[in-house]
Amino acid sequence: MDAYQVGKLFPIEQYCTGREMYVGLPTEGFFNVLISLKKISRRERKLFKNGKITAYLFEKRDIPFLIVDFGEGFSFDISLDISKYDDETRRVWIESESNAIVLFLVEATTGILESMRLIGVGFAQQLRDICARQRGQRGIEERVGLIHAAYSTKDMMRHAVAKTLFRQPP
Repeated sequence: MDAYQVGKLFPIEQYCTGREMYVGLPTEGFFNVLISLKKISRRERKLFKNGKITAYLFEKRDIPFLIVDFGEGFSFDISLDISKYDDETRRVWIESESNAIVLFLVEATTGILESMRLIGVGFAQQLRDICARQRGQRGIEERVGLIHAAYSTKDMMRHAVAKTLFRQPP
């Protein structure tokens, strides 16, 4: 198990590449999200740490997209592909009841973990149901590329099938 500490190097070294990225990190129960940005602005850091968050679920062609909106134009989307899991891992993941997602904000140029937030989405079962349909499918990566070409993150928010709003932390 990895230990995550704010102010320390993000412990999964394969993601400390110096590049900006948004990555879903599978867990046994659900998944976490790495948000790796270069030169994180004060505004982005504040919105991430203290702002309200809205999470959306968008689905197209058996591919779920999680969209996270921190407000003020700071948002991103990630797709989920569980077709690569072996049968047992997929079964355990689909049967899990967890809805918890840890969001990690990492400075891409240094690999330092700047902040973390924990959210729980109300649409976890819907997301799992979409993923369950991926079993045996091929070409998911290609479909993700086509969907990204056709839909912006804002489009995905507008056409979301579910959403969960999180208020500012105390």
